[in-house]
Amino acid sequence: MEDIYKIMKTGLLDILKESINEGGVKKDLYTNLKLSKRNEFYEQFEEIDDYAKRQYEEQKKYDELVRKSLDEYNELFDKKLRHYFTYLQRIGGMEDVKNAIETQPESRRNFPAYKSAIGGLKLVGFNPEYYKPTQMDITDKIYVLLVNYFHNGGDSRNFMEGPLDIIPAKQWDIDTDYSEDVVEYATSYGTAYGDNEERIKELVLANPYHFEQDRETYDHDYTGDYRTKKIKSIKSKDLKLVRQAFEQ
Repeated sequence: MEDIYKIMKTGLLDILKESINEGGVKKDLYTNLKLSKRNEFYEQFEEIDDYAKRQYEEQKKYDELVRKSLDEYNELFDKKLRHYFTYLQRIGGMEDVKNAIETQPESRRNFPAYKSAIGGLKLVGFNPEYYKPTQMDITDKIYVLLVNYFHNGGDSRNFMEGPLDIIPAKQWDIDTDYSEDVVEYATSYGTAYGDNEERIKELVLANPYHFEQDRETYDHDYTGDYRTKKIKSIKSKDLKLVRQAFEQ
């Protein structure tokens, strides 16, 4: 029996010592238990048990408050989504915007419906600003909203009724190797020899680089004719429709 007491006390002392280091147990409780005799051990254990129960109950209350707050935030986010999707129905043109983002991303700014979709974010209380934790910019936000808009019924849905099924949208980071023709505008400087001016002009215009000693480049145009195109790398990531990215 004495051996069991020693084992229990030693084990409990180790636990208390670790808790002291983490700031969870009063140091005098550990000291009293360490100095306690056999008959005093159980009283110290009951004190520790009561303290642990109080800590547990307080943690439960805190966890419940956190859970209720999260439920309230999520419920509010759900309502804002429904109002935003209803707003998209009213302005129309969302299929064209989604298609533009997928096929010619830079052309999206030319669509009035895209600008209206951005304007609607603030109307329902969403934040259009860049969200650093998920690296989401305004185009990311509009796209993931449109993906879920169409996934949940799009133009034909009454968004104020029934559940919403929120899904991630897919984004791809792509590196592409290619070659491209460039038209360069420049002035060539050089000298030529001969006694016939017209012949000099013909020779220089036929092969300017034969006479070039220096040049000044002042403009250039890309022809848009990509050659030897090759995907160097492609990586996908999910754009998740999370409440935090849209909070003000």
